[in-house]
Amino acid sequence: MRKLFAVSLCLLLGAVTLSAQNLTSNAAYKAYMDSLSAEFSSLVKEWNQTIPPHLREAMRLEREAKAHPELQDSLLAIAAQEREIAQSLKPSLQAKQDQNQEHRREIQNKYSLVFEDAFLYFNRRQQITKDSLSAILKSASAEIRKSPKGKALKKYIKNDQLADGQKFKTFRCYDANGKRFDWSLCKGKKVFLIHDGLWCITHGMDNSALSKYLKHITEASPECLPLIFVDCETKEELQKNIEVYGLQEYLVVSEFQQDLGVLNWLYNDIVTPTCHYLDEQGILVKTTEGIDPDYLEKEFLRIKK
Repeated sequence: MRKLFAVSLCLLLGAVTLSAQNLTSNAAYKAYMDSLSAEFSSLVKEWNQTIPPHLREAMRLEREAKAHPELQDSLLAIAAQEREIAQSLKPSLQAKQDQNQEHRREIQNKYSLVFEDAFLYFNRRQQITKDSLSAILKSASAEIRKSPKGKALKKYIKNDQLADGQKFKTFRCYDANGKRFDWSLCKGKKVFLIHDGLWCITHGMDNSALSKYLKHITEASPECLPLIFVDCETKEELQKNIEVYGLQEYLVVSEFQQDLGVLNWLYNDIVTPTCHYLDEQGILVKTTEGIDPDYLEKEFLRIKK
């Protein structure tokens, strides 16, 4: 049975390799990716059918050994053999799974921008070199290169991302009335910039939890200026976020570019919320994924308990 499976797997791998040379349409690409997914499922199934039975048998024999001390040595010896068999099977099976996943990534890197869009690569930009991203983008269709995601990816490739310790660069953003935000409001303030993820911050709590926390830190540290960026496309969406989370008293703005704005491609925010902490001179002193209350209160604002 195992030999038959191995032969079948080799045939499948051969077919996959051959078809990978001829991906000339979106349908062919999707069919090929589906075949890789099916192959991986088969490998997982083989793992589950091969290794756990040996481990279960070893455990059964070990229990028997406890129940029958007079047979303990022989039973434990057989149990050890079962565990050795299971252990010996793992490397080759794991290698097959790793090979499948690596090949999947290679095909995605080569073809995904040709047949799909730039979303996958914009989200994975930290995991791929800019040279590779540039080559991938060049292979994409003109339609994809000119799409909002394609343009954001191009900006990410062409610009040096800002890091902690550098001067924060301002950019155009707007309030819920469509009025351009005046960055001079931040002058001389310690800016606590929250980039989206409001639903995550308040998850499991009342929607007003963030508003209450901001009130707490601004009362304890008047020089603190919370600035909330929402990833959305319209003024109506921005207004809805303000109402849902009770943020009427705070500065809430957006670039109205969903998740493809400056904070994404210049400041390289991958997850939301991402928080940026700017000192009175406008220096980006720290960036965190999510709110870090200890840093915010004790180090950045120096709030005394």
